[in-house]
Amino acid sequence: MKKILIADDEPEIIDIVKKMLSGKYEVVGVYNGEDALKKAKEIKPDLILLDILMPKMDGWETLRRLKQDEELKNIPVSMLTALPLTPEDTYDKPIDYIENYIVKPFTKETLLRKIEDVFEREEEAKKTYEELKKKVGKEVADEYMKLSKAINRHRRLIGVIVNSTNQLNQSVRNLILSQKRLIESLKKRAEEIEALLKEEGNKSK
Repeated sequence: MKKILIADDEPEIIDIVKKMLSGKYEVVGVYNGEDALKKAKEIKPDLILLDILMPKMDGWETLRRLKQDEELKNIPVSMLTALPLTPEDTYDKPIDYIENYIVKPFTKETLLRKIEDVFEREEEAKKTYEELKKKVGKEVADEYMKLSKAINRHRRLIGVIVNSTNQLNQSVRNLILSQKRLIESLKKRAEEIEALLKEEGNKSK
């Protein structure tokens, strides 16, 4: 069973998440950022849910420290927030480190969808990575993994902008178009690498 660490200073939120995920995931709760870092080192969760507004250390600072730690930097993180994130909220924040964000209050369906999306993308990338490493070589496999992470990162940036802006001005529109072009170029290279994998598979038949 996959393990999820949730850090939120509201005990009722932790209780709600535990009930919603009961039987599907093991959930461990802490109430501030400092304890989140300690507990993450102790249990090595498969996913961390971080509330943005917490005492002692807020979610963004906790996220920075997680990603600076060699033991913890590869653990995916989703943020919990009372309001949708806006470009103004996140312009100086490490938004590219998160997988997605979840607005409170949330339904069980929304919570599960956000979590399962993270795990599914991660499992798919790992599977392709292992196949590439075996059939094509570690160097190409490493490049593919970097591309995969970059594609997801830029999709997340677009998601924050689109989800939080009702009337887009021209500069934001230009930013989105630029991000989309970058994603397409990254996807093209990723698809070229995937094609190598298919070729290797055909040769072995």
